[in-house]
Amino acid sequence: MAKIGLRNYLFGVLTEQQDGSGVYGSPLKPGKAVSCSVSVSNNSASLYADDGLAESDTSFQNATVSIEIDNEDIAIIATLLGHAIDDGEMVRNTGDVAPYVGLGRIITKMVNNVVKYKVEFLSKVKFGEPSADEQTRGESVEFATTTLEGTASQLGNGEWSRAKEFTTLTAAQDYLEGLFGAQTSATVTYSANTGSNPPAAVTSYVGGFITLDDGSGLTPPSNKHFVGWDTTSSATVPDYEGGAPFRVNAAAVTLYAIYAAN
Repeated sequence: MAKIGLRNYLFGVLTEQQDGSGVYGSPLKPGKAVSCSVSVSNNSASLYADDGLAESDTSFQNATVSIEIDNEDIAIIATLLGHAIDDGEMVRNTGDVAPYVGLGRIITKMVNNVVKYKVEFLSKVKFGEPSADEQTRGESVEFATTTLEGTASQLGNGEWSRAKEFTTLTAAQDYLEGLFGAQTSATVTYSANTGSNPPAAVTSYVGGFITLDDGSGLTPPSNKHFVGWDTTSSATVPDYEGGAPFRVNAAAVTLYAIYAAN
């Protein structure tokens, strides 16, 4: 068997269910696949009894994932890394948290002179911020790519990976895309919460990120000023600052303006 190709990176934002399984949002493509590396770490423990090995554990612990893509789509990379998009601009904030995602790819193989297509899917991955390395143009052309590194872990039910082999690329693509669900639309509604003139509602999708309104258009109650937003109207210390990124985690979200005394 020889691996002769790699294609179709797809990821979808993960929502873990109460039974420990995973449900994934609409598939997104971070870029064309250049290379992929998955380095697995296993548990290693042994119990000796009666002068012999009684029990041992070599189960999955985690995996280091590195994917190289040809070119990044800012809006899609923002979703992968937990950043907000504001008028086409990716806004990075030190408080941003990357979501867990499911990540799939298709590996082209040659087995006994027959081409086959293997889908590899990691069930729970979180990526970190990529490093940047550029240089000025020289005597020869060098292509710049983007490398994203993350850590794969297991779902609550223990699943961490899936794999299936196909004889046609179309069947492999259908299977991979079928592991992801449809994108669920969502609406974020702002409440002035004893004030007036709340911002207009924002349409997004479950798992997506928005930039919260900065509250400048609100009219606070008498002798109070706006300090942030919260999902609870009675909060005194808001969970979210105005202008900060916010991950939409439900189809309908209401955010209440929180005020403090002048």
